[in-house]
Amino acid sequence: MTDGVTKRPRALGWAVNLIVLQTTVELAYVVGRKEFTPGLRVGLVIVVALQYVFARGAWRMSAGSVLGLLAYDAMAVVAAIGGDGALAIRGALALVSISVMVLLMVSIAAFPSPDLPKIS
Repeated sequence: MTDGVTKRPRALGWAVNLIVLQTTVELAYVVGRKEFTPGLRVGLVIVVALQYVFARGAWRMSAGSVLGLLAYDAMAVVAAIGGDGALAIRGALALVSISVMVLLMVSIAAFPSPDLPKIS
């Protein structure tokens, strides 16, 4: 959550918008995969949809949500490189994921410092 003084960086807005677009496309792709069983598709949809929750947290300046999004996008890059399927789709996924990671890392400096408990 912002403290009223911390300004949300423009790069964070771009990153969140890209994440929402990327997640929506990923969900449509997962739902359209008929070779998956219905239970697996539902499970994948739930896991992929968690990116919406992390995007909302990042918009609220939560560094933990940014860490979650960085992990999701790092896994997406690995999946795009090692996966099978159309090269254009895999390249687009890798490009968007790397772009999101760069935008998130650029904006992380504007996040408020966490209040850690004192060790006594």
